[in-house]
Amino acid sequence: MSMENIKNHRKYNMKKLFYSILAILTVLIINLSAVAFNESDITQKELNNQSILGINWIQKSGEYRALAYQAFNIGKVAFNIAISKSIANPAVIVDLDETILDNSPYQASLVGINEGFSNKTWNKWIKTEMTLAVPGAVDFINYVNANRGKVFFISNRGESSTNSTTENDLELATMKNMINLGFMGVTEETLLLKGEFSKTINGKIDTSKKWRMESVANGEVDGKKYNVVIFMGDNLNDFTELDKNDNESRKAFVDKTKQQQGIFIGTENGFSPAYISVPNPMYGDWENGLYNANKFNKSSIWDLTPAQKSMQRIESLNRWNNQ
Repeated sequence: MSMENIKNHRKYNMKKLFYSILAILTVLIINLSAVAFNESDITQKELNNQSILGINWIQKSGEYRALAYQAFNIGKVAFNIAISKSIANPAVIVDLDETILDNSPYQASLVGINEGFSNKTWNKWIKTEMTLAVPGAVDFINYVNANRGKVFFISNRGESSTNSTTENDLELATMKNMINLGFMGVTEETLLLKGEFSKTINGKIDTSKKWRMESVANGEVDGKKYNVVIFMGDNLNDFTELDKNDNESRKAFVDKTKQQQGIFIGTENGFSPAYISVPNPMYGDWENGLYNANKFNKSSIWDLTPAQKSMQRIESLNRWNNQ
């Protein structure tokens, strides 16, 4: 081999070595970036900021208002059909937050700060009595109450910020807020908050909404047994008890009850209530369904870090590969 060929061969090997080292360094940088992204860049603040578009959609878009009005218009139609069927003691059960009450200013207050939802800040927000009405909600609630129906408000808001049995500050603030917004029929009897009609199961207190729903149907609330013709909420758990962390089961429930979505079904053999959903892209049990605690050897999704939640939000997407 000539001296010139030896030099060219060495140059080729050096160039090959250079690109090999460059490739290895690139992989290392990518891996280090991924570690940094997962473990340090994603804080609770960053996680909060991912909700900005959803909050803006609720606060600024005409489409959200249209869907809210649509939900309550459908509610009136379903209620009128129930009345035409001469259903005895017809009642409507509605959730509060993000169903008839708009708390998007509270959600917006979390943007830009490194703190998540907490009972402390949530209770403080409730006591400001600044909650807004969802478009169309006041008109619908008052329509039902004025036309032989009765609305029951079932919410997981607490009665007291101090767990006191003598000072129901959150209940009073909620009632005053709703009355000031124009809602009729808001009383201690119709406003059923977390802790009321709870059950003790296996030695533990169960505060599920289903017990309050049953109390309306079985007469525990006011001595009269009601037929619930409409369930309305922003969460499927406002209609029935579901596995809160399983989105496949939640979608299966919707498919199974598709005929009841927005429609009251009355027959000679009985009736099936209408299920009416109000859109809420900010939070809900659907989000919890994105997370898998076992993947990170955690006992609960509440133990996941913001980075782990952010990672699973991305991994949950069905994405088109445009490469």
